[in-house]
Amino acid sequence: MAHYQFQSEWVLTAAVGRVFDLACHPEDFSTWWPSVEASQLLEEGDADGVGTRAAYTLRSPLLYSMTFVTTTVEVDRPSRIHALVRGDLVGTGTYLLEGDEQRTRVRFVWNVSTTRTWMNMFAPLARPLFVWAHKHVMRKGAVAMAKRLDATLLSANTAVAERPAVTA
Repeated sequence: MAHYQFQSEWVLTAAVGRVFDLACHPEDFSTWWPSVEASQLLEEGDADGVGTRAAYTLRSPLLYSMTFVTTTVEVDRPSRIHALVRGDLVGTGTYLLEGDEQRTRVRFVWNVSTTRTWMNMFAPLARPLFVWAHKHVMRKGAVAMAKRLDATLLSANTAVAERPAVTA
């Protein structure tokens, strides 16, 4: 499997609680995030959201789609949502939020491996394209989140670790 560790950081002029609430409703992602073709709640979690299962289909700007399911395993309102990822990607995804009523810094950390044979075969050569595609998807997400929250996007950046961590 090809391993990737991405960290996206967005800064928005929105209250941290509003950003957290938006992130807690994965079934709605396809209504506001342009790269999310479909998002569906499979199972509701407990009162904090632990145990929530959601399915996603994302459309890459390179014209392929990826489907995966997330299971929320930790929630610390309003600063952290941590989920396991299974499907075309396996690993973890974590939202880390810090802010106040005026401004929020969102860090989204993906530590994932691809499971599709063609992606793994082409990863040694296509890795820069896959990284570019991920950055594009995340940038569109940042812009769309700001719009959804009627906020200003102050910054949006995505970095990739040079030596990605291996995921289980």
